[in-house]
Formats: sequence, structure tokens, C-alpha cells
Amino acid sequence: MTYRKTWFSYVLWVLYAGLCVMMLASVCQWFLSYMGVFVPVSVSVVGVFVIFPLLLGIYVLLRMVSRKLRTKYTIQAHTWAMLEALLVSFCFVFGTLYRIHAALFSTFDFYFLDDLETEYFKMALVRAGEKITPMTHGMGYLYVACLSAIMSFLGNKMISAMFFQVFLQMISLVLCYLTIRKSAGKLPACVTLVYLSFSSAYVSRIGVIDPECFYFLFYLLGMYLIVTVVRNYCRGYYVKSFSVWVFMILGIVLGLLIYLDIRSVTLLFFLVGIFTGKKEEDEELPAITVGQNILVFGVAEVCCVLSFFASFFVDAVGYGTEYMTELSAWGNFYFNRFFGSVIACMDQFMMDFPVNMLLIVAASFLVFTFKKNGKEQNYMLWILLCVCTAPTPMTGYGILPYGTIALFVWCVLAGLGLQNCLMGDSALIVQAKIEEINATAQTDEAEKPRFIENPLPLPKKHVKREMDYEYLVAEEDMKFDIEVDETDDFDI
Repeated sequence: MTYRKTWFSYVLWVLYAGLCVMMLASVCQWFLSYMGVFVPVSVSVVGVFVIFPLLLGIYVLLRMVSRKLRTKYTIQAHTWAMLEALLVSFCFVFGTLYRIHAALFSTFDFYFLDDLETEYFKMALVRAGEKITPMTHGMGYLYVACLSAIMSFLGNKMISAMFFQVFLQMISLVLCYLTIRKSAGKLPACVTLVYLSFSSAYVSRIGVIDPECFYFLFYLLGMYLIVTVVRNYCRGYYVKSFSVWVFMILGIVLGLLIYLDIRSVTLLFFLVGIFTGKKEEDEELPAITVGQNILVFGVAEVCCVLSFFASFFVDAVGYGTEYMTELSAWGNFYFNRFFGSVIACMDQFMMDFPVNMLLIVAASFLVFTFKKNGKEQNYMLWILLCVCTAPTPMTGYGILPYGTIALFVWCVLAGLGLQNCLMGDSALIVQAKIEEINATAQTDEAEKPRFIENPLPLPKKHVKREMDYEYLVAEEDMKFDIEVDETDDFDI
């Protein structure tokens, strides 16, 4: 989806450039520490600023090579579709086999999540006459309820919970591919799918029985809904009255997701696309006005807030407690326990070194693409999401790390960086092809055709001859009209 560049885009560009520097410095610092070399953080930051010119050179080189290859060779659309289908099928099939093998034969060891490996599993055990203990964390309670339902069929075994995690991850891969393809493009969708299909950091979550994979599925579902609604709205698929109802339902869903986990508030960033998204005007439909944008945005926000606070009322009625008790318990749960989760999120992010280093390098290409794209861009809302979630203090609220969201966002940004680097300059490529065709046509006209002399004997040329007679008749004898008498009937 394409967005218009605004003044806020420049603010995000500065923040994102600083975040790329911070992430590159953190990865380098982590790697050097892992190798037993102590380097101060300040030295790492200075080293990253030295590396940035190298990244700029790589970016320019890739862009030039891609432009020349795309100018010289043209791949048909159906060929790209076949390659994409082959890659997606490969990821789904072998990603599933990889997870099944990990669930059956791998031994997972997490030094920072030992207390979470069995906590939710014990709460989900099916026992006669016992009910699930109420929890402040809505997503945790929903996860325990679903896991308990699964184990009621498969038995109270750890392998049952692990296969439930495998199922959640495979459904997430499908939804992740569809969401990114709709919102960012084919290349970011393929990059994200390939990485998450075989990422050891993501697959390792199978051995940790907690709601992270479960919540990631809901997070992708909410993102898919909001991206679809905003995209269809910008394309003019909704009339004014119907768009109000659509955004009202969307706001209710987002309010429920925020109640289940506070990180869902980051999905609201995509509502900015109502104002900055590129509108596709249709002569048969009325144009989308600024007032209509404000109306649907306000409806979505109001319904989101009402749905959020209504969830605590339902809890209070169901548990027989007071409304403010439920609301204060929810607030204390998130805002008093979050410091350790940031460290755990970074540790999970570093499990895929050096692949995550390549992701950050590819995502850093967007820093250099900012001036190339003119007044339209396709990644600003993803940068806004990255600044808040990948990984920053916002990622650490609560007791779970949720590093999967950080991996997911950096994958999308890496795909967008490669897409804008390798697939950019479309206008220049079309112009170059037109100039090449015109030059070829002029050369063909300038050169006269040259024929090869025939080595075979040719037939004699035909000589035009005039018919003549040997006996010449006098001119006076050339009269054939003979006058006869009127009474002469010889000619009857």
C-alpha cells in the first residue's frame, strides 16, 4: 500500500536512522561479547557510523546492478507468479516438517524463560471438578482455555501442548504471508515467510508453553483486518454510510485485542493510512473528502475505546467483582512488571545471529531510499510500528518478551528495503528500454539492405518483341467498309 510523504515522515526517518544505528551497534556489541572481546558501547556506535558509508556503497551497487539487469532482461509476470508459488509451497511444506521434527526430537533449553515453561501448562491441565483459574492477562486466560480444550482430547501431556504450538505457528505463517503481501508487497511477504519458516528463534518457541505464539496469531489477524479495511477504503470500495459501519466493527475488534494484550495498541498506527493512504479516485463514485476521513477515523477510535472498557464490565459481571477492581488490576499487571522483558526480547532476537544482522542491514536500506521515492512511500507506517515495538521499551510491557513481533517487523522492513533497492527506478528502466528501441529502429533505417549474389545460373532475360508481317499492305487497300446499294439485299 502506498502512502503520501508528510512532515511526520521526516521525523520518523530520523528516528529510524537512529534505531538502525542502535540495532547495528547492539548486534556488534553482542557478537564481540560472545567472542570474549570487550568493546565499549560508545566505540560500537562510532564503528556503526563508519560502517554506514559502506552500507551506502552496497545499496548503490545493488541498485545499479538491478537496473542494468532489468533493462536487459525481462521476466514475464506468470514466471514471477510460478516462482512465488514454488517458494511459498516450499516454505509451508518444509516449515511444517521442521516444526514437527523439533517438537518430537529437539530438547529446548532457555536460560531466561525457565519459569514460563510449565506455568501455563500446569494451569491448563484437565482435572475432574476443577476450573481454569481467572487471570488478569486476557490473552493468557484465553490461551490456557484453548490449551485445556486441546489436552482434553489429546491428554495431559507436554507433547500435546507442543503440537498446539506447532499448529499456531503454521496458521500464523499463512496469515503472515497474506497480510504482508496485501500491505507491503510480494518480496517483503516472501522474505518474511522464508525467515519465519526456518528461524530458530521462532521455532524455539514451540518448547516454551506460553501465549506468545497464540497472541502473535491474533496480532496478525488484527493487522490483516485493519490493512484490508483501510486499503479498501482508500480504493473507494465503501460508500460513506457503509464505511462508517465497517470502521465501527473494526474499532470493536481492536478494542477487544487491546484488552487481551496491551501491545495490540500498536495496530492503531495503521489507521493513519486513512489520511495518508493514496486515494484511487473513480469517476463513477464520489471523491473521499477530508471530513469523511475524520468521521471514519473518529468512529473507529471511539468504538475501540468503548469496546476496551466494556470488556472490564463483562469481567466484573462474570467474576462478581467491582468494575474499578478489574480495571486497576489490568493496569497494575502491565505497568509494574516490564523491565526484564526487554532483555529477554533482545536475547531472543539474537538467537538467529548472523541472519538477523543481514535483516538489519537490508532494513537500513530504507534510510537511503527516503529521498529516492519522491512524494509517495510504502513503508512509513511500518517504520512507525518498528520504532515502538522492535525492540524498544514498548516491547517489554508485561511478563512475556514477545520478541516474535520484533523479528516479524524487522523481516518486513528488510523485505521493503530490498524491494525499494532492487525494484526501484521503474520509470528510468522504462525510459531506457524506449530509448534502446528507438536507437535500434534508427539504425535499421540507416543501413541499406545488402543482398548476397546468387551463385546459381539464372534463366535468360525475357526480351520484349513486336509482332510484324513480311507482306506490307498499302494504306488504300486497308479499307474494309464497302458501300452497297440500298436495294442490294446481299448483306441481309
